[in-house]
Amino acid sequence: MTYTKKFNQIKIKKIVSKQLLLLCIVLISIHLSAQKLTVLLTQYPNKQAFIVAVHGVLKDTIGTILLDNTGKGTLAYKTKQQLTGLVNLTVKDKEYLSFDFVLSPNENPFLICDGEYVYSQNTTLLYSPENDCLNRWFDAMVQYKQKISLNQELSKLYKPEAVFSKLLKSEKNTIEKNLQKLIDTINNANLFAAKYMQFKMAQEKKLAKVWESNKERTNAKNYFASEINFEALYGSSMWFAIINSCIEAYVKEGAYYQTFGTDVVKNLIRINNQQVYEDLIDASISVTEKFSWNTDQDVIIDFVIKDNRIKNPTPRLQKKIEAHNVSIGNRAPNLLITNPFGTNQKTTVLKTSELNSKFSLLLFYQSDCGHCKTTIESLKNKYQDLVQMGVKIISIAGDIDHESFKKTATLFPWTDAYCDVQGMNGINFKNYGVIGTPTIYILDTEGNIVSKPTTITEVLDFVKQQ
Repeated sequence: MTYTKKFNQIKIKKIVSKQLLLLCIVLISIHLSAQKLTVLLTQYPNKQAFIVAVHGVLKDTIGTILLDNTGKGTLAYKTKQQLTGLVNLTVKDKEYLSFDFVLSPNENPFLICDGEYVYSQNTTLLYSPENDCLNRWFDAMVQYKQKISLNQELSKLYKPEAVFSKLLKSEKNTIEKNLQKLIDTINNANLFAAKYMQFKMAQEKKLAKVWESNKERTNAKNYFASEINFEALYGSSMWFAIINSCIEAYVKEGAYYQTFGTDVVKNLIRINNQQVYEDLIDASISVTEKFSWNTDQDVIIDFVIKDNRIKNPTPRLQKKIEAHNVSIGNRAPNLLITNPFGTNQKTTVLKTSELNSKFSLLLFYQSDCGHCKTTIESLKNKYQDLVQMGVKIISIAGDIDHESFKKTATLFPWTDAYCDVQGMNGINFKNYGVIGTPTIYILDTEGNIVSKPTTITEVLDFVKQQ
């Protein structure tokens, strides 16, 4: 082989290498280019179309598409959407028009509809495996279930030994096998469409009868603790429905009471997306507040503090974090007391380690709070019993004017009733992390927090057990 021939071969290899490199650069640039959604609604020229995403329980407007005189428009994102999920298409001043579809950061779909009403039968979504699979799987699932239902109804018309009855049974077995193949396909797919279908199936099979038995509660508990992909659930429009259904597994009467917080933490550890992480914390805190699951809330807040992923907590979460510092076992903060009944409004320090009682009950309340009124009436009725058991009562009002406070406090049988007329922003409310009223703490003789009951009945039960 001559030198010239060798040189030419080397030159050709370099050219090919450069071409391959250029092709790679082009492909990478296409992949990294901004995600876009193209819409063609021929019935709505020169209109505005809105794309709204479902994130948890909130709806976020992703963007507005200005349609040209043919009804075509494009929404290009400066940065890709982080999560795949359902979005809703609407057109300005056309309240009846609403169409849901999947939008993925890995796709650039083209939605086409020639009709006035946009629905799956007259709408085409090009370049979107997510929507293709979701529509195909959903339709197939419905058809199989309808066939099984019809088969069951027909079977009732024939005796088991009848020839046609046997044919129906054979047909049912075939349908069920095909249905199971479809379910296996869905479970093995990595698309958001598959996860969406899994949520639908879970609602029907694992969560629909959660209140009926301990077995159903176990299924729901296991599903919540280890099976839910919360990052997919976040954009599915089923966030509230799924979480709300699972809550039944943790009721006080069940075997899994006070394990909700631990299961929430398991999920938080698995979540990578920061917004989903924070929204699950917010949803979980709402659940614990609604059902007074204080133990579960303490578990969640303790994890949040230690995990340290949230740098700018919401005001509510910040108060929860502050309140955690006065959790059971910790020394209770001293009280800064202002006596609104006297002429001297000077604030003094009431040391919780010097209350000189076996137990001290701190009640944070508001005079116009309905639940507070119920708690106060119970406390007044049981006041003598509590005094005999060595309980000192101190009430701190979150009122903003003296008259409202005095009107309520003058009827108390206890004398330690205070208010700094700063409302819920008062220093004691902040030090004790109170975000809702009534809030009750029980301190021991050394000023340590020993209980955080939610009712006076729980107060009595605690004191009697000591």
